[in-house]
Amino acid sequence: MQDYRQEFRDFAPTIYLDCAYQGPFPRTTVARLQEAIELKCHPERLEAPEYFRLPERVRGRLANLLGADPSEIALTNSATQGIGIVAAGVGLAAGDEVVIASRNFPANLFTWLHLRRLGVRVQVLKPAGDRVRVEDVVGVLTPRTRVLALDWVGYTSGARIDLATFGELVHRQGGIFVVDGTQGVGALEIDVRQLPVDVLAVAAYKWLLGPYGTGFVFLRSEVQDRLELPVVNWMSVEGSEDFDALPTEEFTLPRAARIFDVPETSNFLNLNALEASLEFVERAGVRTVAEHCARLLDRLAEGLERKGYRLRDWTDAEQHSTILGFQADSREATTQLHQKLRANNVAVSQRHGTIRVSPYLYNTEADIDRLLSVVGDPS
Repeated sequence: MQDYRQEFRDFAPTIYLDCAYQGPFPRTTVARLQEAIELKCHPERLEAPEYFRLPERVRGRLANLLGADPSEIALTNSATQGIGIVAAGVGLAAGDEVVIASRNFPANLFTWLHLRRLGVRVQVLKPAGDRVRVEDVVGVLTPRTRVLALDWVGYTSGARIDLATFGELVHRQGGIFVVDGTQGVGALEIDVRQLPVDVLAVAAYKWLLGPYGTGFVFLRSEVQDRLELPVVNWMSVEGSEDFDALPTEEFTLPRAARIFDVPETSNFLNLNALEASLEFVERAGVRTVAEHCARLLDRLAEGLERKGYRLRDWTDAEQHSTILGFQADSREATTQLHQKLRANNVAVSQRHGTIRVSPYLYNTEADIDRLLSVVGDPS
């Protein structure tokens, strides 16, 4: 495999194994961002048509990544906004039911819980581990279930759910399947054309290596028709690119997800950087990312098990992702171990009493061996 380490800044003396926390900019993204900053310093160089062309280029790259049509992609500032478009727009009312999981990332949790004020019945699944199982869901779905909202990849242990199975379950009840794909998109291959996923919301600052404050949501065409649009983004109106012909009485909105774009869509600082990062992801290949991370995490898992550490949700290879979680004998010992890793310049995260390791293309087997050397054997 190509050596991608030179494509990123040198993390030394730190070994960075935390892409699930923040995906770093490739060097090409830094260069593109510097060019965008120059446009702000010299706005006379910023051509007006670029305000419309740039979002469409980014939208197209995101669609290609998912196997979607560009008309099904709305540009957002977060996964939260993408989920909120559906939660606020699908017309949920008293007596309707929504099913979520307790270990969903907060973006896919609090927005739904907030609907209880309207009388919506929000059922919170509490699976034994981080991974939601089919049996957890089957017993709670009813004909009144309007939404099943789950995370594709768990943000603590990295456990991955089978999107096809859960989507089919909720569709049988007439509901829609809303997925937070933040910890999977860019790291694992996906084709939404082959999956019963109606909505896929993603924050782009992790595995897509984009700026913080960028994201998107895939809205299947059939779902778009059911969503209320409370605020019109003027840039989404047909003909808005021509100031001399702007409508003043009646206007037309396209039948496309871009009507839900975040206002100030063409934030050229963020979108130029995101475009460059998406170009890098395309060039490297999502499969390359997934296979490289799998090799590293398999090496890590073998070493941790040999030392006696507990792996979280790692028994079924079909549910593996590019994240691995492990624990020491107790929560206190796990916290101390995390502190030891950080003190020895090994950057990983701790979530819910679990140490989370998430490598990327810039990591090597030597990085994994260094982590194993630092953790030592459980005391």
